[in-house]
Amino acid sequence: MNDLNLTRSGQLNTEKVSQSDQIEKRKQKSKTKPLNMQDIPIHEDSARNGAEKANSPTSVTNPKGLLGRRTFMKRLGLGGTALVPASTLLIGRTAAKAAGFGRGLTRGDVAILRFLAAVEILESDLWQQYNELALGNESYQLGLNVLDGDEATYVNLNTRDEFSHAAFINKYLESKGHQPVSLEEFRRLPSSQATGSNKTAKRLTNLMQLTVDTSFYSRYRSALNPDFGANFPQIVDLVNVPGIPDSDLPPPTDPVNGFMIQLIANTAGFHFASIEQGGASLYQSFLPKATNHEVIRIVGAIGGSEIQHYQTWTDKAGNAPMLTDNHGNTVFPQLPSAPALPNPPDGTDNAAGNDTNQIFATPCEFIDPNLPLCSVIRPISTQQGGAVATVAFFRDDGLFIGQGQDFLNRLNELAEEADEARRESD
Repeated sequence: MNDLNLTRSGQLNTEKVSQSDQIEKRKQKSKTKPLNMQDIPIHEDSARNGAEKANSPTSVTNPKGLLGRRTFMKRLGLGGTALVPASTLLIGRTAAKAAGFGRGLTRGDVAILRFLAAVEILESDLWQQYNELALGNESYQLGLNVLDGDEATYVNLNTRDEFSHAAFINKYLESKGHQPVSLEEFRRLPSSQATGSNKTAKRLTNLMQLTVDTSFYSRYRSALNPDFGANFPQIVDLVNVPGIPDSDLPPPTDPVNGFMIQLIANTAGFHFASIEQGGASLYQSFLPKATNHEVIRIVGAIGGSEIQHYQTWTDKAGNAPMLTDNHGNTVFPQLPSAPALPNPPDGTDNAAGNDTNQIFATPCEFIDPNLPLCSVIRPISTQQGGAVATVAFFRDDGLFIGQGQDFLNRLNELAEEADEARRESD
């Protein structure tokens, strides 16, 4: 690993992601393959345009503009609610609903949506970095395509989806009379200088010093559940490694240094799955907290797409090849691959529970350990998969290296408000 001299400056690119021209997209659904980079159209029309429009003049840019729950209550004059008869409070709530307060959204609903908007902006930022290089850097694209021939296309589609989520949630908030979320003031991290990257763009997240949590691999192959206190080992130790190149590197076929770009691509493959499983858990943690039926639909439907993303990426990550450096040292281990099925077939599947092809969630503890095991998303508890836990997960991932405390304060304030949300009844 000493010969892997990769600059670690890590920034997100704000270049545009393709989305709007549906006819052209259908023409481009064919498999990605090695190609002359001069022939690759890096799409300029993107879902990011929609996100930017949603963040326009009314975007929140002042950290102090976000009110904590207690501050909000004080400004409403409800700081001493213990002195107010319960009947008065109930009448006040009924009157507020009758007057269309929040246009049908509770404060908890708004807090949930605001945090989700922030997360989708962050994910759009990191996926945009990946997308620029997946579509614009030949060596990186070849490395990704070792994991799957359509890997670069899937990166582009995942990027499109995240921008659509951010734009939709922010515009929905606006439609209900609430301010959208903007993190533009925190774009301060530098970009990759490799071919394909928007080199001058300022980023929100850092993909150059990742410590990828790969425990999802074992978690989803276990009958144990982190919501019941279970812990899981890392299938691969990926500590302080880049998910994108900072400079141009030889292709993975290079006999001497090809392992460098392939290690980065392998890291990215596991990071894709790690990020999206976190999103799947986050959305599930909010479902029992939302009150408004539309908000429940938003959380459930967008959360479902995060699950779809994870399902795809966990499959592709299993194709990451073992790698050795130019001294013969193993820099990426051999993953546990299943043997070929019996031939002729004998009615059995000889794969082991930890093999790479075991991509569906193994039935595990759920609700009560005395109940039968059930195949589910996990974790879904606030403690393990909620908003504050998500901010900590991103921080530990290395995504925020180079950001200031003001950035973390903003995210944690949004997260705390979201985790405090509770479903209300009429």
